[in-house]
Amino acid sequence: NFYAPHRTAGTLQVYAKHAVLRSPFEQIGHADITAHVEWSTFMEHAEECGFEVAGLTDQHHFMSGLLASELGWEFQSPNEAKTKRALQTLLHPGFLGMKFQFLALSKEVDLVSPLSGFRFARSTPI
Repeated sequence: NFYAPHRTAGTLQVYAKHAVLRSPFEQIGHADITAHVEWSTFMEHAEECGFEVAGLTDQHHFMSGLLASELGWEFQSPNEAKTKRALQTLLHPGFLGMKFQFLALSKEVDLVSPLSGFRFARSTPI
């Protein structure tokens, strides 16, 4: 997938307000920049440099882990339905929940328990 013909411009992607932008220099400070990453090689190189993989998971599991301690989920804003829909879009595996991943690296840190974002991470790598 990384060397597919449709990726001749690379894997960098830029989004603003759920729309794809052509350049990372459009809407600077208001756009999200992401890229497709081949995690296995990246993690191998990180480990060769003395880092340890502290966690790797998809957005759904990562954000669920972060929110687990905050699960009062009682939205008090006047835009409660809009806020709830936005969270569902971010978390739902069929929308953005499985599309984006989080990787944490540590170096010389003794992690007694997993970082909260990786609390619900799958035991197998992505």
